[in-house]
Amino acid sequence: MSGPVGGGRQLVLAADHRARGVQTIERYADYLAALRAALPYCDGILATAQPLGDLAAPGGGLRPGQRTYLSVNRTGLAGTAFELDDRLVASVARAADDGWSGVKLMTRIAPDDPGGAAALELLGRVLEEARAAGLEALIEPVVWRDGRMSRATDDVVLAAVVAHDLGAPLLKVPVPEAAPGGARTEAVARVAASVGVPVLFLGGPRRPGDEPVADVARDVVDGGGAGLAIGRAVLEDPDPSATAAALAAIVHGG
Repeated sequence: MSGPVGGGRQLVLAADHRARGVQTIERYADYLAALRAALPYCDGILATAQPLGDLAAPGGGLRPGQRTYLSVNRTGLAGTAFELDDRLVASVARAADDGWSGVKLMTRIAPDDPGGAAALELLGRVLEEARAAGLEALIEPVVWRDGRMSRATDDVVLAAVVAHDLGAPLLKVPVPEAAPGGARTEAVARVAASVGVPVLFLGGPRRPGDEPVADVARDVVDGGGAGLAIGRAVLEDPDPSATAAALAAIVHGG
């Protein structure tokens, strides 16, 4: 499967954090409201079963033509002893039966995890099943060091190359840790050039005093990224609609 629609860039709304134990918006009604506010400006959404189903219901907020990726492995709850044990909570078959356009899988590569081979085996199996079902596969490969996602450029490249060479058709990776502007643009360009498929860059959490996410988006676009897959930085903003609209304008060259 190809990546962004028509070969262009895309903005994908990420809505699978809560199922991994990452607290975002506690009240579910408020969470859905934030998703619905941002969705009109997004090309697609990745989410776990319940939010995706509610958004696809009549009047739920999804529009025809928007990409829908079912997040299928969420057992590695944040902060637990089994955080790296990412098993399936949904299947490619369910994604196909429910009419979603694809699946999303997170693959964590932890050099000190003796069970890490199972994560790559799962990646290969999901890629095979998605291909057989005619579904897109959005893969999030990350190197995991010291209990967290590594943003070192070498690690981002490593994870991207491993997933790509195993057959991932669309990637979601961290924005490399580099100085804003030219250095970060060059790091993004290095990641994008290391593979032959579109690469979306993830946003991460929203923290007070953080660099504006729009600045990050500009460096991603300038570096040849295929777009953004972003959730918390939009959903936890006081105005998700305005933030999503601003990011969509940058991603699509407005």
